[in-house]
Amino acid sequence: MMNIKKQEKKIVLVFIISILLYAGFVLKADIKKITTVSTSFNWLILPLLLLLTFMNYLFRAIRFQVYLKKINIKLPFITSLKIFLSGLSMTVTPGKAGEIIKAYLVKKYTGNKFAETVPLLIIERVTDGIAMILLGLGGIYFFKQSTLFFIMAILFTLAFILFIRMKKLMVKLIIIFEQKVKHIKILDFAVKFFNNSQKLLDIKNLTEGTIIGIISWFFEGLSLFIIIQSFTNHPIQFTLPIALFIFSFSSIAGFFVFIPGGIGVAEGTIAYFLTLFFKLNLPQAVFITILFRFVTLWFGVLLGLFTLLFTLKGSNEQFSSN
Repeated sequence: MMNIKKQEKKIVLVFIISILLYAGFVLKADIKKITTVSTSFNWLILPLLLLLTFMNYLFRAIRFQVYLKKINIKLPFITSLKIFLSGLSMTVTPGKAGEIIKAYLVKKYTGNKFAETVPLLIIERVTDGIAMILLGLGGIYFFKQSTLFFIMAILFTLAFILFIRMKKLMVKLIIIFEQKVKHIKILDFAVKFFNNSQKLLDIKNLTEGTIIGIISWFFEGLSLFIIIQSFTNHPIQFTLPIALFIFSFSSIAGFFVFIPGGIGVAEGTIAYFLTLFFKLNLPQAVFITILFRFVTLWFGVLLGLFTLLFTLKGSNEQFSSN
């Protein structure tokens, strides 16, 4: 059973570390200058930025529901939406590994085993990764040094897909392993994991999931574009692909370093590219970075925590009454 309290403590710890990190950013960039920048920003667009982020969550929640049906797990959309949003609370765990809470909640509602749902969570990451790569490719034209980075990301994704396709070999190796180590039994988990993974990784499902991922993450990239445009006069045909590039590059980099939420790495990457491409001064870059991360990361974490508490309370009441 998943230790929710332990995960909550980790989130609080990451939040405290983030506050200290952001404080360091602000002090380095000069707090007075950042205050000046913040007063010149049009705060009336904040609801729009939050709406764009929520649209990302909504589209990915729809994909989550579709994938559940693909592996024969039936839940009302409102329930699967609550489960998906609850998973956002774990965004600040390393590699988003804490999102396994979605498998825990699915099991609580349906009784399906972890092994049946975990592949869905992994395929979400795969399709999101492919979507991020495709969204960021336009920026390579302006920053050719990133070519190797994207090639490595593509190879990593292809390696995982190949691993899933090697079901027969992996099952044989697990059988041999179990014969030698008698007290470990993982064959049943592995068979369910590979079966559902292969269902979700066929060309049709992979394509559909990636398309939804592109649409979803484009909304968040668009929010960065809107913030940048409020500080620059560059043409849209330059700013939009660069904004998408910065967003995707920082997200992928944050994932690969396996730091909770990519904290520090994502912020540093975004701020650096803002000064590089748009010639913004450091206070402007830091302000944009902190605002963007609040809108796209911490808004989701707070929404996820609220939904998680509501969902756990509701499910406990439901099952106790039964």
